[in-house]
Amino acid sequence: MKHLFKDSLENKRVYNLNEAFYKRLVESATGSPAVHFFQPTFANGRKIYDDHIFSTKYKDRILQLIQRKPGSGNPMLRARCQKWDGEFDMLVLTLELSDAVKPTLEKIIKAWLVEGEPFEKIQAMLPQPTPVPYRNAGAAPVVNDDGE
Repeated sequence: MKHLFKDSLENKRVYNLNEAFYKRLVESATGSPAVHFFQPTFANGRKIYDDHIFSTKYKDRILQLIQRKPGSGNPMLRARCQKWDGEFDMLVLTLELSDAVKPTLEKIIKAWLVEGEPFEKIQAMLPQPTPVPYRNAGAAPVVNDDGE
């Protein structure tokens, strides 16, 4: 599995390329220019470089993308849904961007923003975590009640 834009949180150039990647994904799905919904700059105009890399609003739905630094060997894409301002449904996707996650991400963006699918359908599209076999690392230390 190849992680994409894995240095985006350490390198501003890679971050900007990564942000442009998400804009293209949204534009491809919606056929409309993708603009940030949440302000990507501080009040003084300086750009914010954090893991909340992109957000947009299309029709009456909001999409927020949070990209984590790669840390696992398995495809990671999670979702939650919440109300924004008591009015709009907002899908928050947290992911480690990889070539394994990208096709599902594209489908989810289209399903959420364009097709208006309910959150339950989005959840069903998420990759299922690979079960990790349990390995006993040995007996746990015993602590007496008196702290010894």
